[in-house]
Amino acid sequence: MQRASAQRRRRRRRVGGRARGAVAAGAPGEDFGPPPTTVLARVVDTAPAVVGALAVVKRPGSKAKQAQGAFGEMRTNLPAALVRAPVAGPSRSFGGGSHLQQMDLKASNVHAGGSVERAAIEEWSFDEQYHTFQSFGYAQDAAGGQKLVGDGAAADAPRPRAKRKRGGDAPLGTEDEHGVWAPEPEHIDEDAPEDLAARKAEIAEAVAKPKSATRAYDQNEDFDRRDERKISHLLPARHDRDTTAIEAKHAFHGDAMRDYQGRSWTRPNLGELRPKVDDDHDCFIPKRCVHKFTGHGKGVQCIKLHPTYGHLMLSASMDGSAKIWDVYNDRRCLMTYAGHAEAVRDATFSHDGSTFATCGFDRFTRVWDTETGAALHTLTPNRKMCYCVDFYPRDDKILLAGASDNRIYQWDLRANEEIVQEYNHHLQPVNSITFIDDDRRFVSTADDKKIFIWEHNIPVPMKYISEPHMNAVPVVELHPSTNFWCGQSLDNTIVTYGARDKLKQMRKKTFKGHLNSGYSCGITFSPNGKFIASGDGEGKLFFWDFKTTRVYRKLQAHDSGPCIGCAWHPLEPSWVFTCGWDGLIKLWD
Repeated sequence: MQRASAQRRRRRRRVGGRARGAVAAGAPGEDFGPPPTTVLARVVDTAPAVVGALAVVKRPGSKAKQAQGAFGEMRTNLPAALVRAPVAGPSRSFGGGSHLQQMDLKASNVHAGGSVERAAIEEWSFDEQYHTFQSFGYAQDAAGGQKLVGDGAAADAPRPRAKRKRGGDAPLGTEDEHGVWAPEPEHIDEDAPEDLAARKAEIAEAVAKPKSATRAYDQNEDFDRRDERKISHLLPARHDRDTTAIEAKHAFHGDAMRDYQGRSWTRPNLGELRPKVDDDHDCFIPKRCVHKFTGHGKGVQCIKLHPTYGHLMLSASMDGSAKIWDVYNDRRCLMTYAGHAEAVRDATFSHDGSTFATCGFDRFTRVWDTETGAALHTLTPNRKMCYCVDFYPRDDKILLAGASDNRIYQWDLRANEEIVQEYNHHLQPVNSITFIDDDRRFVSTADDKKIFIWEHNIPVPMKYISEPHMNAVPVVELHPSTNFWCGQSLDNTIVTYGARDKLKQMRKKTFKGHLNSGYSCGITFSPNGKFIASGDGEGKLFFWDFKTTRVYRKLQAHDSGPCIGCAWHPLEPSWVFTCGWDGLIKLWD
């Protein structure tokens, strides 16, 4: 049984091998069915039917045949001379080419709609003839030779040549003089010799006169546009090397420049002054407005009191002027200083009050003599706009200013008004400069939301304060104890930092409640440091307790616009001055 089953298995293997070999070799006579996939030939005619034109019909396995149109006739009868004409231009002029290009050259130039003449021509040659025809009215004939098409008279006339500058390749003149929108040239009557001679004399004089565009290259002037490209729409017109400040003027409004004892009008009457307020004296929050100072034609941007006695008040206005006011007597304007063509941005007294500095939107900074009204110095930091100015407390001859090109400039007024130091680490315009730590250091803030602490006269910041949650701080004020400084943050808060060794933020001393976002509202402290006051964008005046950060009182100081500035009198315990964009300065008691 086992032997029979083995034989049957061998027999089946032999039969299966023969079958597989027949299929692989394709043995004749054995039909194993069609292959798994079959490709069927398809005839697709995608050409549209054209009436009266020759059609070429192609079918698989057949040659191309010509067929007549739908009407059985040819619509175009070409002459024999045109059909047998030679092809213009060399064959395969550019060497080789693709297979399709070679086949196209061998194809017939006769078509149902006419004939096509092939030619080899470079692109630059075609453009030259095209622009010549468009400009002068003639061009070279495409058939070759020296024959021209178009206006033959224009071809014989000499072509006009563009005038050139001396030493340059640019055409003479400007877009306003020779552009498409330039005014029509003045008509000269050639029949009148006197008019022609006068015109020729004017042209000769204009050519001989040197133009401003040919002046030497100046790096500071030419880079102004690059430096201010992001905020140019917020700044006044740029200066060039010929721009000068307007003439400085002053007007005295008091009775006499000196009294019967020969004392200047800037000297205080010591009999009217209170003793200096110290920690043993209490200060009080004012309740009502007792006087309004009027005289400015536009809004008042900032006010500063005399640093020693507070008997004089300095105000800077958007009408381009600064004024000194009497605080104690009849409270009238004593002198006006006019030296800016645009609005005044900031003003500050020197430490003894004998001079003060102003910076305006005309890109000039000026130092004034308080008593005589003379403009002692006129400064411009590389023709940039200054946002803040401050004197070095230890030397009134050193002035610092924060500018629109992200730098802080330092002048020594004894060194021919030259810049002696630059502090360049901010990324946006600088807004404030405040000296701290016994005048050894100063704080600078800018629109880049960063706070830098600098050692005076060292152009590298010693401390860098920047956090993701911080906002710009446009105004900074030092506490009377000199241990803290507060900044007006644009997130409707006032932040407090240490001013000695640690220089860290005191997060518990954050003052809230006012709306100052978008406005650089001033900050002031009571002489004993117990209270802090600030204006806001709605014209209100807020008072906080510095220890508890609780709001004590808020007053509607100005009705039209923000309460942009405030100052607490250094001797009077309850006198607070405010200014606003309504052009008023108010005294509160």
